[in-house]
Amino acid sequence: MTKKHTENCKLTNRECRILKAVHCSTLPVCYLIFFPALLLSFLFLISHPLYAQDGIKTDFRGYIKELGSISLSNDFRTVRYDNILHHRIESLFELGKGFEIRADLRTRLLNGWSVRNTPGYGEFLDQDAGYFDLNRTWIDTDETILHSASDRFHLSYINGPWEVHAGRQRINWGKTMVWNPNDLFNAYAYLDFDYEERPGTDALYVQYNWSYASSVNLGYRLGETFDESVIAFMYRGSLRNYDIQLIGGSYLEHLAIGGGWAGYLKSAGFRGEVTYFHPRSNFFDETGHFTATAGADYMLPGSVYLTGELLYNGGWERAGNPVAELIRPPTADDLFIARTGYFVNASYPINPLTSISGGIMGSFSRPAIIFIPQVTHSLGNNLDLMVLAQILKGSVLEDLTETPNLLFFRVKWSY
Repeated sequence: MTKKHTENCKLTNRECRILKAVHCSTLPVCYLIFFPALLLSFLFLISHPLYAQDGIKTDFRGYIKELGSISLSNDFRTVRYDNILHHRIESLFELGKGFEIRADLRTRLLNGWSVRNTPGYGEFLDQDAGYFDLNRTWIDTDETILHSASDRFHLSYINGPWEVHAGRQRINWGKTMVWNPNDLFNAYAYLDFDYEERPGTDALYVQYNWSYASSVNLGYRLGETFDESVIAFMYRGSLRNYDIQLIGGSYLEHLAIGGGWAGYLKSAGFRGEVTYFHPRSNFFDETGHFTATAGADYMLPGSVYLTGELLYNGGWERAGNPVAELIRPPTADDLFIARTGYFVNASYPINPLTSISGGIMGSFSRPAIIFIPQVTHSLGNNLDLMVLAQILKGSVLEDLTETPNLLFFRVKWSY
């Protein structure tokens, strides 16, 4: 056992034996230890997904994913492998009289080149972006990291048109698909494709709905200081054939005001968002900036589905490592690694079980472009296979990584 674990953890003899085995093992041995443990731990929940006891209804579901990734240099002489075994459990407890508790936990076992060659990787994963620390790194060695994080843990009260949610939750104000300047609480990184649920935030959220498409929403995201908090409102309604929303509030160190829309131009979907951010301090001495997106989608004859989106990223600041920024949750006022961005994608279902797609993300103002081909296939009930690539081109990206060509293989079993 490493000195690091001896000093920082008090382990039982059984835990020490497991830790030594993991530290000295190769990837197959890790499978033998943790994969059966995950299955056995949740066997009862899988077999009994919905039951009631003493008036409390519960629902458990989740998945197990195996994600392998290969990164290659342009001349294919450098090849690196990473692996993530991922389990997610989602639970809902309906307490009665409009109260319910949502609690989700994601646990990942990481091995490979990145773990071995990234100092402090475990400590980086253990940094919780929320107000409360709901992360735990169970194992952190030179070969293996075992990490858990709770990204949903909140109490809800729903009574007619009223909804109140308190705790870690996802507050989604976005209208567009890739970049969301209206999403003041939970902006996400599109290229982090393996995190479909997106991160949560520690907040108090109140919503009043007076019709299916109309509501008033008020949210408060906790922060250590007022400059680390978000307090914002949203009005959601309809205008002619469009769903519209208006937002405003205090976003970190800025005041923010904006809006979004979603509707149709003839047979094409058309949506967008725009937000103006202005520094709260020295209000009259400093200027603010706009961040805006506009996107469209259209179904061609033959089931070819086209999507596209444009971004003006008025709050862009040059990052030290744009490659790392691509997969980290951005701020709502700085959504991309450049001042401008574009995204186009085409998808096609070959048959009911298999579909293919190809996307391109890039910038008009910086030499950066990313090709994203993808194939998905259903292997059976609740069992899916995905093969996806992210090919990074342009000096902004290629100059910062030796292996800019990424290939991912993922098997996902849901229950």
